[in-house]
Amino acid sequence: MSETHELADLLQELKERSGRSYTALASRTGLSRSSVHRYCQGLTVPASFGTVERIARVCGAGQGELDRLYGAWARADAAATGTAATGTATTDAATMDAAGEPAAEPPAELPAEPPAEPPAEPVPLRRARPRPLSLPRPLRLPLPRTLPLPFSRHRPRSRTLLLAVIVAVAVVSAVTFDGRPDPGGEGGGTTASGGTGSGGGTADRSSGQRTDGPYWALAPKPLDPEFFGITMNTDTGLMPDFAVGGVRLWESETRWAQVEPERGKFDWKILERSVRGAERKHLPILFVFGGTPGWAAPEGPKTPYPEDSRAAPPDDLADWEHFVEKVATRYRSRIAAYELWDSVGATSHYAGSMATLAKMVRVAARIIRRVDPDAKLACPSFGKLWEPEGRELLARFVRTGAYEFCDTAALKLHPRRADGPPEEIIELAAKAEDVFRRHSVGRRVWNTGPGAEIDDGAHLSARRADDYAVRFYLVGLYARKSFVERMYFYAWGGRNIPLVVQPVGGPPAEPGRRIGRLHAWLADKRITSCGKGRGVGLPDGVYECLFRPGDTREPDPAGPRFAVRWTQQGRAVAELDEGAHRLRRTGGGVRRVRAGERVVYGESPVLVEYRA
Repeated sequence: MSETHELADLLQELKERSGRSYTALASRTGLSRSSVHRYCQGLTVPASFGTVERIARVCGAGQGELDRLYGAWARADAAATGTAATGTATTDAATMDAAGEPAAEPPAELPAEPPAEPPAEPVPLRRARPRPLSLPRPLRLPLPRTLPLPFSRHRPRSRTLLLAVIVAVAVVSAVTFDGRPDPGGEGGGTTASGGTGSGGGTADRSSGQRTDGPYWALAPKPLDPEFFGITMNTDTGLMPDFAVGGVRLWESETRWAQVEPERGKFDWKILERSVRGAERKHLPILFVFGGTPGWAAPEGPKTPYPEDSRAAPPDDLADWEHFVEKVATRYRSRIAAYELWDSVGATSHYAGSMATLAKMVRVAARIIRRVDPDAKLACPSFGKLWEPEGRELLARFVRTGAYEFCDTAALKLHPRRADGPPEEIIELAAKAEDVFRRHSVGRRVWNTGPGAEIDDGAHLSARRADDYAVRFYLVGLYARKSFVERMYFYAWGGRNIPLVVQPVGGPPAEPGRRIGRLHAWLADKRITSCGKGRGVGLPDGVYECLFRPGDTREPDPAGPRFAVRWTQQGRAVAELDEGAHRLRRTGGGVRRVRAGERVVYGESPVLVEYRA
């Protein structure tokens, strides 16, 4: 929950500023090390503000910081109380190593080893602390004014026992109903101990049926070489210093109004510089059309960009036809793909009708197919898909039949907020898939990053930023069920964005280095499946995608495999199954492991390698 993260972030910042370890804080506050760790990581909420204050004062917090902490604690406490019966448990097992990564093995406080087979029923909730007695609504039965004998004040033990039984039944009931989430649905991480990679299951919410298996599974298939895409945020022609699969030219000063500032007069300098820079790095290019010149639509609304560009289509589509032909002819065999407009749904980027946009698509497709038949075409990227009106706009465009002229659909798939968990992309991809399915249109999808409407000023904390970009790509793999084929992260080169992967002229930031490691892990692999939680024999809330070596073409359960695992929120402990022999971290580092060893999965993804 965001409330818990707020409190945890404040405590973690104080801890880091103080320079004290969890052990040192525990010694000075009289708390256990595992308790201090859980509070600083947002795994549990302290029972009283006094506990928070003790940690804060040892870290040297001032009165203003204590006031902020009290507000954060009050919100987190209220949120925790309101969600006490959702079926999410907390654990004492999560640890961090000295480098800030989740520890590969649990600490001494771990509970006993779990049974080999998962229990038939979900385990009861383990409360982080006692809560005031609150019965679920379905069990709040009206009581008579005159209580029967067991509830009289002369029988206090009987009354306590009966109330305890009622609460226990209610809690188990809530866990049984809610504790088996759809692997592709929403939900954060769990912190409960889990299985060994076999067994488990998920519940079909419509029928209550419990089924085992991943969210999706296919025969081993190679990833699109350009799956690891990134949008450029610079006009310098410089390219990322970490491994990516392709670049998207937008926010790169290559809009129509900049390339053709006057009718028939072209300025190719910036576009040529970007194309040559990508060619030097052997990076395929996706060029984005957009930003109508003011001379082509003088009455159209202006865009937010500094040049005289308009959000309206050109008054005369002959101008559009001429520009498309000039670009496609000049960059034949040099630009690999074209996106036929950006951020439809945001009136700051496109303010025309769907009929006109469809006609522009048909015109551009005819020209590019003739001039450069090998180039791929992505229909205009649609945003605002979290909103019903955004999905209706997409449906109206689908009904024009324009997708028949494109190779793929470009969509703006992103979390609800700029600092939201990347796993929300899975839900949004499913919503977009429903639009295509209702209209009997099958389309592959390229995710071109956040739309213009998500610019809400949110920024990620340093602790959360490191793994956000890595999980952005991983949830793209998970969303293959919704036909997502490429992911273009937004953006490279800029500073005034929620997450900086590398500033122009500087070295890669830690998120960029981690993207490069993930790319190196998976570039030569074939993906076979993705799943979550009990459906794939893991603790609730743990996501997993499985891969085979690049030369594997047929399923082979006994062959070598690779598993990438992570959580949306929190930590979870599980035993490694047969064949596990190496564990790699996106933050760097590798170590040998063995079957039966217990590891902690968290928000920082790890790669587990299995022998045949």
